[in-house]
Amino acid sequence: MDTNQLKPLIERLCNKLWAAGLTNPVTYVEQISYLFFLKMLEEWDDQRAREATLVGRANGYASIFAGDSNKHRWSVWTHIPDNERMFRFVRDKVFPFMASLSEREEVRRFFRDARFQIPDGVTLRDVVDLLRDVRFYELDADVKGDLYEYLLNQMATSGRGGQFRTPRHIIRTMVQMVDPRIGETILDPACGTGGFLLGAYDWVRLENSDAAHIGEVANGAGQPVRRGPGDRLSPTQWDFLQSGALFGFDVDQGIVRIGTMNLILHGLERSQVMRRDALAGSPDDWEDRQFDVILSNPPFSGRINRDRIRGSLPVRSAKTEILFLGLMVKALRDGGRCGVIVPEGLLFGSTGAHKEVRQMLLEQCDLQAVVSLPGGVFQPYSGVKTSVLVFGRPGPTESVWFYDVTADGFSLDQRRQPIAERNDIPHLLAKWPDRIVSERSWAATSGQITENDFNLSAGRYRPVSAMAKSQTDPRELLSKLGAVEQDILSHVRRLDELLGKGGSS
Repeated sequence: MDTNQLKPLIERLCNKLWAAGLTNPVTYVEQISYLFFLKMLEEWDDQRAREATLVGRANGYASIFAGDSNKHRWSVWTHIPDNERMFRFVRDKVFPFMASLSEREEVRRFFRDARFQIPDGVTLRDVVDLLRDVRFYELDADVKGDLYEYLLNQMATSGRGGQFRTPRHIIRTMVQMVDPRIGETILDPACGTGGFLLGAYDWVRLENSDAAHIGEVANGAGQPVRRGPGDRLSPTQWDFLQSGALFGFDVDQGIVRIGTMNLILHGLERSQVMRRDALAGSPDDWEDRQFDVILSNPPFSGRINRDRIRGSLPVRSAKTEILFLGLMVKALRDGGRCGVIVPEGLLFGSTGAHKEVRQMLLEQCDLQAVVSLPGGVFQPYSGVKTSVLVFGRPGPTESVWFYDVTADGFSLDQRRQPIAERNDIPHLLAKWPDRIVSERSWAATSGQITENDFNLSAGRYRPVSAMAKSQTDPRELLSKLGAVEQDILSHVRRLDELLGKGGSS
């Protein structure tokens, strides 16, 4: 079976669960993930038992379904004839069994605090019957990965849960600019469904593939995406890439499970994706860890109680985007690189925390690029104007390269229809290695930026000649005005809070 054959299956699974009352896409994707995992687990276990027999050590393999545990196999409980009895068995026996497997940490972690929310036995029967002929173990990792990405796309296009998915062509662009390499550790501290981690994984494989084995698939805009199998990686390098390279945190346990399944279906069952609030909570073992590469699109407009902020963060603010950026500066080791999406307001905000984090970027880091993205990139979920920051350590910064992307290959309205002929990203990637100045790109020195109150807005340093040639989209101007308005409102709320405290004392 290939991806095109499996896509209708995904649509039927989603429709079945939607019709049964699971109308939150995050919930039904999570429930489908559980069933995928349960079916794959038996396939993995059977395959390892066969391999043990082939090499003459069958007695040395301990199946997780040995003895009385055999009843928890997919192929056993799915044959319970009574729908409601099967339903109760999965809810009351299978899920607790998986959550208590002491010898399989990755299984126990996946099912920890899991809630079985398929509402009844008839729905469960319909869903498992749809999965009966799927053999996950026989599917290529890229096919399984494409299958799950298609499922996640159903979650996004349904109008909910899209905040967890960064457009994949934006991820690939950022990954190529940051250029993660084999042997490096890679972190996304707000990983969502794992898109940046998988983008880095695909890039490392591509960069370590023989040219004869590199192929192309079409993205959503009909543009080619290159893929490589990583055939030039040694066994030791493969082991590191699959178990020691990728790290992801997210505060939402349900999304962690979905992200974990995304990585598993891409062949990365040993990567470390976990529930962790990167900004708040008590000190833990990850507090002072540093990484070679950080890639992320952290939450834009969240606010956090200052009393909950981790004491190790280098900047204090109620705004999560400022805290995340400070965290990334701290978590990046010398020689490392970071690519992060930030809301436009962070580049020119006038609060002390805004200026402090921008000063950190210039003085403690080498801020290499500010890439201004068009206002509709995150439609239909958000119209916020954003930019990509690319920086490394150590600093200080000498010069910053600015690039203004006005089109990304898709329409900038809520429909986001492919428009292949309107795409600045290939031009951006062609100019990036040598930081070439063009009609869309220019540079500013650290001194110029410091004189402008550390303002990092691309338009502030755009040459007059380039400004005259540009025709700014009115929607982009409105988006920028909206960002300014939000910054003003934030100041007003803060002043109101301070006045309120003063009046009650």
